[in-house]
Amino acid sequence: MTETKPLYSDEWSAEVYAHVSDPHQADVPFWLSLAERAGGPVLELACGAGRVLLPFAKAGYECTGLDLSPHMLRAFRRKLDAAPFEVHRRVHLVERSMVEFELRREFGVILIANRSFQALLTRRDHRSCLECCARHLKRDGLLAIDVFNPRLDYLIAPGGMNHEPDEFTGPDGTRIKQTSHTDYDLVEQNLCSTWQHHFTDADGRPQQRHYAIDLHYFFRFEMEWMLEACGFRVEALYGDFERSPFTAESPEIIVVARRA
Repeated sequence: MTETKPLYSDEWSAEVYAHVSDPHQADVPFWLSLAERAGGPVLELACGAGRVLLPFAKAGYECTGLDLSPHMLRAFRRKLDAAPFEVHRRVHLVERSMVEFELRREFGVILIANRSFQALLTRRDHRSCLECCARHLKRDGLLAIDVFNPRLDYLIAPGGMNHEPDEFTGPDGTRIKQTSHTDYDLVEQNLCSTWQHHFTDADGRPQQRHYAIDLHYFFRFEMEWMLEACGFRVEALYGDFERSPFTAESPEIIVVARRA
């Protein structure tokens, strides 16, 4: 039986994730616009392989990326090694949890993009992360967080949700077939998504890799009250990266806040 591993816990899943997600840049102008308003330096928590943060460095901002996965940071460092020296030198990477960190400096913008804040499953971790953000944010700086807007039909689906199969090319050119399923815990407001990847290796042998990730899902007022309780004032709430007003049908809950 194939072992199910936590997502990003090995090099293969980190490289596949980085390869598949890198082309998706629709949200990047939104994040960049925050630095245009508040200035740098920029801190991204759970920065992964740099899909969001690297454009800040290319735009001239001094950046710090923090991530718990050494495999994701290794993928980020390879991108930096291939970048011009002036871009490379603007980025500092830290292998650490976003639950508790001390970087001994303040930032003009702190980002938790890619719905990464949802990887924190408990109220204690949510509070600890936000309090760390408050300590590291300049008085006129901005904190921005993106989480998905929960869909009621998904939450109440008997037996969870089977998602549409997908097929894509991995970083080494291998075709990967992916199936996935999500189970919802309505008491803890957590979900567990599992992915099964099927592919043929270079020697023609069929392979399987299984991964899982647990996430917490938030509702609109939960996000606002939580930020206010941790020393922030919510400045804006959007339903997508085009700054549309938040509605029940919005795909995202994007919150922009300042220190109170």
